[in-house]
Amino acid sequence: MCSVFPVVNCFPVDIEQLHAEYGRDLHRFLRVLGAQHAEADDFTQETFLQVLKRPFEQRTPGETAMYLRAIAKTAYLKHAQRMKRVIPVDVQTIEQDWAEAVGEEGDERVAALRRCIAELGERERQALNLRYVQNASREQMASALGLSDGGVKNLLERVKARLKECVARKQH
Repeated sequence: MCSVFPVVNCFPVDIEQLHAEYGRDLHRFLRVLGAQHAEADDFTQETFLQVLKRPFEQRTPGETAMYLRAIAKTAYLKHAQRMKRVIPVDVQTIEQDWAEAVGEEGDERVAALRRCIAELGERERQALNLRYVQNASREQMASALGLSDGGVKNLLERVKARLKECVARKQH
């Protein structure tokens, strides 16, 4: 018997194919939840190991992705709770937020975002790197960029708006 998702066909899963199709998206999802890069790797692998342990159903791509994210989210949240970590996103709405932000074109959006980041000026790329790669505080960013705290906030808001617009243009 298969699980609660609508059954199309129960079968032994081709885990390599499943990983190839959904692994990168799952890794990105875990990073959004707050996992460090290595943790996201570990929990991505753990998710696929869980799939091997129980019957898996052939589903639509969207349902499969949602199912895999649910497994990964549960495992990561249990880990974060044990480590007494604060989760930086609203876990109650993350699935809806993720679907709206990424949709079925996740890889296309990421490629567009990379192209848009490459078009930014050096200072803008440095600000993104400080904030989202190095997890620098606004105070640390202000010092590194020679800006006030408010200046850093304004710079990040402008960069995010510019990237959002650029990604939208490049996808259409």
